[in-house]
Amino acid sequence: MKVIYGLRSAVFWLFFVVLLFIYGFAFLVCIPFCRQSGRYAIIRSWCRVIVVLMKAICGVDYRFIGMENIPKKGPFILLSKHQSGWETLALTAFVPRRLSYIYKKELHKIPIFGWGLASLGMFSIDRAQGRNAFALMKQEVPKFFEKGWGIILFPEGTRTAPGQVVKYKSGGARLAECTGAPVIPVALNSGECWPKHSFVIRPGLVNVVFNSPINPEGMSAHELNEKVFEIIENEMAKISPKFYRKKSGEQQ
Repeated sequence: MKVIYGLRSAVFWLFFVVLLFIYGFAFLVCIPFCRQSGRYAIIRSWCRVIVVLMKAICGVDYRFIGMENIPKKGPFILLSKHQSGWETLALTAFVPRRLSYIYKKELHKIPIFGWGLASLGMFSIDRAQGRNAFALMKQEVPKFFEKGWGIILFPEGTRTAPGQVVKYKSGGARLAECTGAPVIPVALNSGECWPKHSFVIRPGLVNVVFNSPINPEGMSAHELNEKVFEIIENEMAKISPKFYRKKSGEQQ
């Protein structure tokens, strides 16, 4: 089976590269003529094609639970589990509201990819700013909400292996505390199919659970962060029981 998975993965990555060049060329040509919404639509289309292609070739099926918890209008912050590159593609492709990831500005230096990313108008952080970065975030993120965007962050800070539990970073919770935007904890098990740094993609079902929004009013950032941790990790015990046991709510 390992050989079959490897062959399927090789076919997928071949299509991935070809489509990356096709969409990348179309995207770069459109940059001078398209608004940001048009550019986002192109990227969203590419993400959807890749996720569907991964399902068709590698057998990575997916199921979204609780998508109705994403508000049709108004601000919101998605705080999501992060196990794979899959969710970066799938959340962009299928969440019905436009999203801005919060990412490192250094990515803009990557030829083609970075240039296109910069043109989307998402929120990038210059790490050289240090502590001033969060102050800028507090100032700029409400402008994204005014334009109808949602914000997405990965509180673990990096991709984690299935079953790995790390302390959640508090940036998303602090952002919710100062903006009043509701937080939607997102649990998912994509790492069971496409682990970090893995060329081989295995078949399986990725469950993505959008939990009920949390109103940050009356909660400290620490309390909100702990609540998000508890909700996500307890949900992981349901959708990925062979890797997770029910958590007590304490970050480890």
